[in-house]
Amino acid sequence: MTNTLKHLSLLTRMENSGLKPRLTGKFPEDALDQTCERVETFQLQDRLRAGDDNAQIQKELVRTPEFAMLYRALCDHAANDEAITSMLQSAAACGEQLTQYPQEWVLAAAVTDLPPSLRLYYMKFYLPFIKYEEEEQAIIDNLNAFPAAEREKLPTLTDAQRDMMRQPFLGPYLFNWHDDEHAALVLLEQNRPLQRILTLLYRQGVTLALDAERIKDLHWVEMADVMKFRRLLAAFEYDTEDLDAFFEQWLENHAGQYDLNWFISRTAPLDKKQRQEILRNDLSYLNVLYSGRLHLDFSAIRRHQFPILTYAVQHGKKHFLDLVSEHSELFLSLGRYALLFEDKFCEHCNLNSLTARNLQACDTVERGSSYFDLLEDGRQYTFEEMWLLWRKDEIYVRLYAMLTPLSVDRRLLTLRQLLKYGLVSRHMEDQELEQLARCLLEKPFSEWYRGTFGHIRSLTRRTAMRLLQRYEQLQVFIPELQSEADAIFALNNEAVIAGQKNWAQVRASVLTMDQDWLDLKQRFSFTDEFVEQHREPVTNFLLRGGSAMVRSLYDYLQGNDKAIEALRRIVQAELMGQFYALKYFADDLQREIRYPISEVQEAAWKRNLTLERGPFSAEEADDFYFTMRLGELPHSTCLSCWTGSQRDCLLAAFDSNKKMILIWKGEDIVARACIRLTKGAFQRPADFDFSFADLAQEQPADKMGAGDEMLILFLECIYTSGLNDEEAETAMRMAVSLVTQKAAAIGAVAVLARCYQGCYDRDQYVGSQFYVYISKSKNGQQYLDSMGGAAVTSHKEQYTGAVFLVEQAAMRMTAPQKEDESYE
Repeated sequence: MTNTLKHLSLLTRMENSGLKPRLTGKFPEDALDQTCERVETFQLQDRLRAGDDNAQIQKELVRTPEFAMLYRALCDHAANDEAITSMLQSAAACGEQLTQYPQEWVLAAAVTDLPPSLRLYYMKFYLPFIKYEEEEQAIIDNLNAFPAAEREKLPTLTDAQRDMMRQPFLGPYLFNWHDDEHAALVLLEQNRPLQRILTLLYRQGVTLALDAERIKDLHWVEMADVMKFRRLLAAFEYDTEDLDAFFEQWLENHAGQYDLNWFISRTAPLDKKQRQEILRNDLSYLNVLYSGRLHLDFSAIRRHQFPILTYAVQHGKKHFLDLVSEHSELFLSLGRYALLFEDKFCEHCNLNSLTARNLQACDTVERGSSYFDLLEDGRQYTFEEMWLLWRKDEIYVRLYAMLTPLSVDRRLLTLRQLLKYGLVSRHMEDQELEQLARCLLEKPFSEWYRGTFGHIRSLTRRTAMRLLQRYEQLQVFIPELQSEADAIFALNNEAVIAGQKNWAQVRASVLTMDQDWLDLKQRFSFTDEFVEQHREPVTNFLLRGGSAMVRSLYDYLQGNDKAIEALRRIVQAELMGQFYALKYFADDLQREIRYPISEVQEAAWKRNLTLERGPFSAEEADDFYFTMRLGELPHSTCLSCWTGSQRDCLLAAFDSNKKMILIWKGEDIVARACIRLTKGAFQRPADFDFSFADLAQEQPADKMGAGDEMLILFLECIYTSGLNDEEAETAMRMAVSLVTQKAAAIGAVAVLARCYQGCYDRDQYVGSQFYVYISKSKNGQQYLDSMGGAAVTSHKEQYTGAVFLVEQAAMRMTAPQKEDESYE
């Protein structure tokens, strides 16, 4: 009871003192009681009660007894609570307390004309050292001008950078572009002669707009050049209007010495009228200054072409200027996005080395990005190098810069090998890129691929590239890797195998390392005897990532016992090396499509065809691993074994009558389409009914009725990735061509989804109403890319009718149809 009364008494006293009740949950009651006493002593009650947002102040009053006196002084000094709160927060961020500073400093800073967040910074670094009123005003003006978005960088300034805030020109000249002012300040700190020149110009009343890039253009300035600028002021008769116009033109023209010298070296000074005529616009400026050095029609030069010409004049590139004059029509025809006009091109390529052929090769009408700023500062590259790096991904330019120790020919060879197959991923980590560069400095990629990695069976260049990125971590295993699957497993399980001595040990222990496999082994009831009997294919299954794919699909199929048993049998067959015996089990093909298939036709169906066109190749695929990855090729779809919303239909892809066509571009799968061997007809066949034939309706032996079923090879819609429109059409044409050849080999009619309209020779296919039989599936649930999505196969005959593209030859085999049944 006594404690309750004491607590209530404290709350009453806190209320009278203006302290918030919620402080009781954060501080001891004795501390709060003492705070009330200090509030009363310094008569702060009214101020605390009047403040809406003074929580930080109230906490500081409790934590720091000395703050009560300082707060009273601040109140008397007309400092508002917002400014005081901000200074308290800034001090806390620095691990300090406001009371550790002299009271007169705090009072002066609290009412300074600065944003509240900068007042502690000003007090800490400037206030004690200010000697003159002008200096104080310059510091305050510069801090106010510093962009709010970059103010968090102020505490990181060096002493020299911080001291530059005393210069009155800094805010007006530097803090007005809002484009990385901190970087500009760092550059200016390193150029003391330029600081002297800017002070001179500021005192003269000249207006300038500087940023980091313009300060870089002025890197040539030395202390001896200060006198040049004094002479320039005199040459302009100290006319600030004309000087402002000159400096804007000069800085826009990259601040070369040639322009400066032109004005100060004249025997007779220009009068104001002459100066204004020259400075009227950029064309008049460049024409007067450069016409003696360039034999061109200045009125024909476009704005984007001037910078390289002025650069050439300023840097004495006489051969290049002669080249431009001799081939003026060619130069003037170059568009805005030509290589010649890319940023940093002039700095890294010797213009005097260029030829007319180079000028012609560098033109383009397409906008693009180049990353020449990533090349080593001050290093010269040949036109061939710059052309090769032009518009390439940033990662290639970074890598090329790392290959500097090599000769130009070796660098070009290495880069061309990588670019040819697109081997360097833009998502590569920095440490992987550095490791790759170390390997390529040792020898070109081709020597790694054919030499060091030449023993690895079926190794793709892309996987070889990944091995180079992790070479130091995996080099102990590389001599023993036997196949692409081994390499991929090593890359994907680097952390797990790190403790193993060699690859033989990895293969021996993989059966106990793979957690997905251990789980599947138990769920599928695979015995230790079964695993030992089939140890090699089981090991290969794990090395190829089979367990992870199957485990993901298994988890999704939980509750569907029939599907899980089907999955178990498929996996078991693969582990026994009997996958194709299961897929093409005796008579399954005929039962699935309910149509007679000869042994010759079945053999032709099983045999996988391939096709090549330029950089593209097409092939049929029906193995376990490609089928499991069907929903990931060439990108993730609803059939993905990992994330697909229709992945319960994936098992149907293992049916005897289903395969896929894969289109490759180099080593990348860029397109995929499913094919189905089934039956179809131009009219929907009647439900199966075994009865006597109607002889009166018999067709001649060489004709088929529109309702008669025929064996067809159906090509589903295609999925593509990373292809432009022209390449996508090539992929579609290859799929159609391969299906057409395949159908001919089987003795079937090729039927295409309508998305392939026009992807074949004229009149080879005709649009027509057609009925495609939805074959039966051991899975029961299957996904139809071109026939309405998922479907459950029933025990009755099931057809889907729509307009498809049918081989013209099939049209001639059938009896005449009504005109409205055929569609062109």
